[in-house]
Amino acid sequence: MARSPDVSPAGRRILARLRTLGPFLEGSFTVSTKRCGRPTCRCATEGPLHETALLTWKEAQKTHTLYIPQAWRETVAAWVEEGKRLKQLSHAMSVAQRQFLIARRRQHAR
Repeated sequence: MARSPDVSPAGRRILARLRTLGPFLEGSFTVSTKRCGRPTCRCATEGPLHETALLTWKEAQKTHTLYIPQAWRETVAAWVEEGKRLKQLSHAMSVAQRQFLIARRRQHAR
């Protein structure tokens, strides 16, 4: 990769970390327990409650929720973690570039 004069050294390190990201997904992934509501079910008396996994996200100021089947839980959880990592790296890149601009402006003013 050719070094761009418009990217700080810290920015180049962050860009390298961005290239390692896998599939990502914005949202919150939660696994909780609940009663199903059937009066004859084991959860209605003393038995264990049912687990349910949900993906929640906002779209156009509206909250959406999607049920995630058991077979997809690990995959979706990994995608959500990658989404969080992307958000952190994006913020870190903005901070690094802002500091880079401030430093270049000070050098230019001299």
